[in-house]
This record gives sequence, C-alpha cells and structure tokens, in this order.
Amino acid sequence: MKSRIALTLVLILGLAITAAAEEKGNYNFDAHTRVYGYVMGGSFHLTAAGSGLWDTLAYTDDTLAPTAGLGFSLLNIRSRFFLNLEADFTTTTLISGGHYEFRTSALAFMIQGEYRLGRKGPVSVYGGVGVGVIHKNGGNFPAGYEWLYVPESTDTTLVSELGIKVSITRRLMFRAALRAYSLVDEYYGDYGHYWDDYLDFWMDDYNSELYATSFMAGFELHF
Repeated sequence: MKSRIALTLVLILGLAITAAAEEKGNYNFDAHTRVYGYVMGGSFHLTAAGSGLWDTLAYTDDTLAPTAGLGFSLLNIRSRFFLNLEADFTTTTLISGGHYEFRTSALAFMIQGEYRLGRKGPVSVYGGVGVGVIHKNGGNFPAGYEWLYVPESTDTTLVSELGIKVSITRRLMFRAALRAYSLVDEYYGDYGHYWDDYLDFWMDDYNSELYATSFMAGFELHF
C-alpha cells in the first residue's frame, strides 16, 4: 500500500512538472518583481550544543515545525538567475524525557542565489546564508536518575541553506530545503589571542559549532 501511494505521488508530481514546463510565460520566473510568501513544515533538531542537554542520558524528540515567511527578488537576470531576500519564522515544541516540553522558535533572515535549470524549465535550485535568532524556554529536564537545568536563552546564529523549487502553476511552487544553524564564538585556544607581526594587530581565532538543523518542504505563492 505504501509503495502504491509513493508511486502515485511521484506520478502526480511528474505530471505537474510536465504541465508547468509546457506553460508559456510562467509567472513564477518571468515576473520582473517577484514577491512571494511561503508556508513549509518539517523537522527541527537541536544538537547537544544547541539544546544545552549535554548529558548523553538527556535527549529531545523532534516534532513537526511549521515555518512561514515572505520574500522578494532583488535581481532577476533573464528569468534564469535571481538574488532573493527572505525572512521567516519557525516554531516547534520538542519533547524531552517523554512529556517535558522544550519550546523553541527561530527567526531567520536570508539572502540567497537562485538558478533556474534550463531556459524554460520548471525547476530551480538555490542556496543562501543569513542570520538566525533562536529562542528556547529552558527548564528542568530528566537525564537518567538526575535532572538537568537549561536556562532560557536567545542566541544569534549563522544560517546556511540549500534547496530546490518546482513550478506547479503560474503562481504556485513547491519548495524544499535543508538548513543548518551554527554558533560562531571567539576561540582563543591555548594561548589566547595573539599579535600578528605582519598585519600589526591582535588576532583572534573563531570556532564554529553546529547548533540546529532543519528540513522543510511546502509551497510558495507568488503575488
């Protein structure tokens, strides 16, 4: 039964791609000013560094994380290459120890490059970087026979993203993306910051640590 459902979904998506490819003047790509909104859903995962649950006996179960956002294209070069600016909000409630809630939200501001595959193709790929602000409610969480306290916090992270879009109708696209949030801190190593004789100023090292990951899929509507 599951294989039949999967095959049906693949066929429907294939027909949608074919229809979109044959459609003339696809508004999703050909509009001079692309303004759009999108709604997506997927998984949101906090790493040990992101959740603060460093103990191996403490964990969180990922749940559905809805995302809503707005975007527009700063550049549209021959309906093939686009420079987009997007902002979106993600919220989720992770479960720790079976029923203890760990509420998390993320606000992301992204700048991304999007490239259309083929001169009149319905598929485009994109990648971007930006800034993400993640808020966690914190609390006491079970870790084996003990309790682990995680304080409420708001952290600023570096966001990177890779995704794909498929034009379904003149104004509607399917989109999916894999996103990573990284925490970048000053790292002084064993000797602290050091003096660079060539550049003639103090140098600091930086350490990047994976904070959270997210996989999202949904729809994008062009106005």
